[in-house]
Amino acid sequence: MVSIVLGSALGTIADTMKENREYLKAKQGMLQDYMLKAGFEERANLKKARAERAKLLAEADKFNIDEEAAAVLYSTGQLSSTIGYLKKIEQSEDPDKKINKAGLKRFSEAIVTSVPPEKVGAAMKYAFELGAAEDPSSDKLVEAIHATSLSDYDEAISSFMNTSPTTRVAPNISPFDINKRGLVDYDPADIKAAREIIEKNLKTQLETTTNPNTGQLQFTNPDASGEILNNAVDFYVSEMIDPINSKSQSEVLRDISNRVDALTEDPTITLRDIADNFKTFEVPLPFQGPMPLNSNTAEQDIIDQEYNL
Repeated sequence: MVSIVLGSALGTIADTMKENREYLKAKQGMLQDYMLKAGFEERANLKKARAERAKLLAEADKFNIDEEAAAVLYSTGQLSSTIGYLKKIEQSEDPDKKINKAGLKRFSEAIVTSVPPEKVGAAMKYAFELGAAEDPSSDKLVEAIHATSLSDYDEAISSFMNTSPTTRVAPNISPFDINKRGLVDYDPADIKAAREIIEKNLKTQLETTTNPNTGQLQFTNPDASGEILNNAVDFYVSEMIDPINSKSQSEVLRDISNRVDALTEDPTITLRDIADNFKTFEVPLPFQGPMPLNSNTAEQDIIDQEYNL
């Protein structure tokens, strides 16, 4: 009786082991199919990403955007839109719309210098090594495929499912306020219109007289005032084409007026000074006057002792 029960139990165990082996074999076969399919898909996606990246970087080089600047823009996700805008300008039939090569050089320099060197290096690595990251959970897939027991399979597959594949992450660089005006030749019509507005403003700020023949205001000191006007227009253009700092026309014109007001209110600064020494209209610090002799008693005591005063 005991032998019959034991034989039956052994038979049941044998059947269970057989079923487990068949189950495990089926699971391993499914897993192999999954891994093969996922591997091909991953290779296809990486190939596509690398091709798109290589195309973008090649186009950036064609437009004379430095490698470092291109890598940084790729990291922020702005390289594609920047290249797209440049291609649109390149294909434009408008004779006044041309890519500004000097502006692109300034643009590249501004992008790179505004980012810490270590982040530029990280951006270069990210842009030029994209897709090289490894999946640390792939070894768990291999373990599951070659598992010899259900417990080993379950442990390996569980670890695989709970392990997030690593991907190369872009460095943390904030997107830039790209000023597209700085990438193309500036519109002569806009410069002419801005000059007229600036001249009109200056005639309310600088010394003027009324022309007896025309009845219109004219500069009392036309040489210095004319140079100030030219400097103001140059300043206007430089601000409007700042590569990574977009400004409106009204904002820049208002800034020029405020700067000129500050300079002309200083009685120690003449129009000739403004024309020659304040070409970019930097407003000097308030005049402090000479330092009183007794402002530093300790220093004065040393001088007295040195000369036996």
